Amino acid sequence: EGIGRCAQLTSLKLDFWGNQITGEHLGTFGEGIGRCAKLTSLELDFGGNQITGEHLGTFGEGIGRCAQLTSLVLDFRGNQITGEHLGTFGEGIGRCAQLTSLVLDFRGNQITGEHLGTFGEGI
Repeated sequence: EGIGRCAQLTSLKLDFWGNQITGEHLGTFGEGIGRCAKLTSLELDFGGNQITGEHLGTFGEGIGRCAQLTSLVLDFRGNQITGEHLGTFGEGIGRCAQLTSLVLDFRGNQITGEHLGTFGEGI
């Protein structure tokens, strides 16, 4: 459904900066992106929202289904992400075997470092 129907899409850039997104449907959004089989470049800006990270793992797993993805830029700065689901998020992103360029921005969140090990192992 939704964006996942764009079967020929190769590049996508969306800027959601400074809204009131909580992340409640972030996992579903990621799953939709994961249906874009030909996607090679993805840039998403979720900075300055209210995302807690609860659905960050499912989001990463969805993105991980983009088998052709070579460039990924994700901006989550200035949210309320604690890091609890960073491991699953990293594992999902790590499935992008063709990835040659990766930029992740988590500045200004509430990440303590407790889950950074599993995040790094996934990537």
